[in-house]
Parts: sequence; structure tokens; C-alpha cells
Amino acid sequence: MKKTLRGRFVVALATVGLLSTMAVTVAGASATLSGDLTFSSSDGASSMAPAMGGSSFDEPFFNAAIPTYMSFASGVSGGNAPSGMPLYSPVGSTGGKKGVIAGTYAVGASDVPMGTTVNGTSLDSSLLTNADPAHTLNSYVQIPVALGGVGMMYNLPSLQKFSKYPVILNSAVLASIYDGAITKWNDSAICKLNPKIYNFHYKWVTVKKNGKKVRIHRLVSKSCAMPNIPVVPVYRADGSGTTFIFMDYLNQTAGASFKTPGGTEVFPGTTFNQGQVPSNSLGGQKNAGVAADVQQTTGAIGYVEYSYILLQHTLPAARVVNAKGEAAVLSPKSVSADAAAFAAVPPKEGSNGVVSNFSIVNGANSGDYPIAGYSWAIVRQDWNGLGSFGGVTASANSERLVAKFLDWAVQGGSKGGQTVAQQQGYVALPAYVTALAEQQIGTMTYNGVSLGLS
Repeated sequence: MKKTLRGRFVVALATVGLLSTMAVTVAGASATLSGDLTFSSSDGASSMAPAMGGSSFDEPFFNAAIPTYMSFASGVSGGNAPSGMPLYSPVGSTGGKKGVIAGTYAVGASDVPMGTTVNGTSLDSSLLTNADPAHTLNSYVQIPVALGGVGMMYNLPSLQKFSKYPVILNSAVLASIYDGAITKWNDSAICKLNPKIYNFHYKWVTVKKNGKKVRIHRLVSKSCAMPNIPVVPVYRADGSGTTFIFMDYLNQTAGASFKTPGGTEVFPGTTFNQGQVPSNSLGGQKNAGVAADVQQTTGAIGYVEYSYILLQHTLPAARVVNAKGEAAVLSPKSVSADAAAFAAVPPKEGSNGVVSNFSIVNGANSGDYPIAGYSWAIVRQDWNGLGSFGGVTASANSERLVAKFLDWAVQGGSKGGQTVAQQQGYVALPAYVTALAEQQIGTMTYNGVSLGLS
């Protein structure tokens, strides 16, 4: 059944506190497209319903952006504007890649660009095995559309009296939690990182002060207040770009100690190594499933995109120690700082269709939140001859509608898609990444002819 605009995630038009200076800027970066919202009757956009799906990291953004786009386009183009675009399906990053390859989706989204190879292993080898053009990497365009942080959501109700002091974790502790070396929340390694989460024990004593006896409250001992309960790690049971970002972070910061039972160092994958996690761990489907498992399980901890924490407002996210040794709070500002650390080595797509330099975990700047990443829209570069494709009949008009939506989605400004992203807890794309996105969209053609975007 087609989804309607009454989806769970709606545009928060009155969102406050997020629309500050969160975008990373780079001198010299220039825009080539403008997010044009103009449609004429000959475009046929009002009757088109291109399907989109993939990474659940992107669900809050896309499902707020799609109705906003149609509303803004209607304000410019009236009845000629698209009006029937269905909401985004959060089927996971692997599902997004599979969907756009199979033609189920006009746009597939993944937090890991298609064709990524890690330690000599292609993460998409099983998806890109056929010789026909539909399964050739160069037949696709990959476009950065969202920037966000991955939060370590936890459920420790006994710490409510310490609510001003979110739990602090580092990569070594997180690796030990997910490989089963740390099993209790009051483990000494966690207690050491959290000196504010202690119970302090005092007693009244009599002392002489200025020749007089006075009674004072003297600290006699202190004890870690972290609860003596099992840690329940929650991971993504499906193919997940959020898993990739989290595993990429662990691999780059704690790789030497984060190993499989056989001693092989774990490298980033889109499916968590389920044979490694402790027996009491839980596998959740999509970001929403991980968030729900943490919400329902005392002692649980799980990795989810920041929007799922922001929109629920019920459980905290841990502070994570960054490359500077700071206990960083997950926020748009700290994710923006992390992205800025990689401005000198921006992501790019090579002639072989492989995107490089897209990892931005563990940036070296002060104030960085170290577990962050981009998400990518994946589309066919040329729709000529595809027939029924992604919910529409492939044509220059239907491809142009998708290209115009993606162009709008990466734009800033009061009526651009990145403002919607900020309202949902993401970070506006850095200017140099927006420039890459526009360049990628500009390569889309129909039967080899430019789509004529402006």
C-alpha cells in the first residue's frame, strides 16, 4: 500500500536551535545548480511518482523533504508541480543499492557508496556481478545528500540523578562492549572515564579551626555509581551503512583490539559480524529497530543516527572521546566540526565509478564528534531504454524530475533541502560537498543528452 504524507516524520517548520551556523564552508566552492522548482505542463510531473528507498539513516530527512519539495514546487509551478511522490522506504543501505539496481527504486540511498572496497574486499561484489549495463558501476551516479552523526544511545534509568553528566565512552570501551570483553556497566574502564558519575560518602567529624571545635562534613570514600547490570549491545541485523560508519570508527581507532574470535582484525562492513557479539546482544532492523530495542531494554546500548535520538527525546546519547581526548557531545555543531577536519581531502568519484575519501570518522579538530558520515543517493546515470523503472515510465521527463528533486535536496537557503535536513537534526552539507553533489547530478543524461538543469 502506498505511503501517505501522514508519515511518522514530518517537517518541523518551527524547529529551534538547529538552524545556526552548522554548515562547513570552503573558500572557492561554487554552486552550478540552483534547485529550480519550475515545472510546465509538458513535463508531466504532476502524474509521476518516483519511488525512493534505502538507508534508514536518511528516513527522517527524506520523509520530511519529499512533502516539502512538493509544497514548494506547487508554490512556484501550481498544478504542474509534482504532487504524488511517495514517501521514502527505509529498507537499509544494502536494500537501497539492491533496489536501484533492480529498478524498484528511482533513487536508492546508502551511507556507503556503491563499489566501496575495504582491505581488498568489495562490499558490493554480490550486487555488481552481471555483465549487462544495469550492473556496471559506471552506469550509476552517486550523490552526497545528508551529513549526520551516529549516536551511542543507552538505557540506564538508575543514572537519572546524574542526568547532567551523560556517560562518557571511548573507542576502546565500545570495542570491548561489542566484542564481549566488557560485560557490566560498572566495569573499571567505564568508571574511570566517568569521574562525575560517582557516589560520594561523607560523615560528620569534629575538628579544631581557629582554636575552636567545629563539625564538618568530610568525604570519607567514593564509589562508582555506574550500575552493576549487564551491558546489552544492540547492533544492526540487516545490511546497514550506519553499521559501516560505526565499524569504520572502531577499525580506525581500536582496530588492533577489535578482532574476531579467530584473531582477524574486523574491517568495516555493512553487516555486523554477528558471530562476534556477546550472546545477550540484540539485533535490530533499521535505525528505528535499534532505537526501539535500546528503549525497551534496561542496560542496552546501540548505535543510531542522531535524528532518532533527537526526535524521540527519551534516552540520552553517550559522549564519545575524540582524537583530541575531549568527551564530545553529539550535536550538529560537533558533527560539522568533524566534517570540517576533512576539507582538504574531499570525497570524489573516480573514472571507475568508485567514491574515495568519503570516510570522515575521528577527525582531528577540537570539538569533533568522531562517529559521523555522509549518506549517498544512487541513481541511474541515463534512463534511456529502462522502461518501467522506479515507479515511473523511464523518460527524459521522469529522469529530470528525479534530478531536480536531488538538486533541490542538496541546496541550502530558506527553501532548500538542506534546511529541512537541519530541521531533522542533520548538518547542512559543507559547500565543497554540495559542489560535488551538483557536479554529479549534472552528469545525468537521457540518451546521452544533458537534462538541461539550471
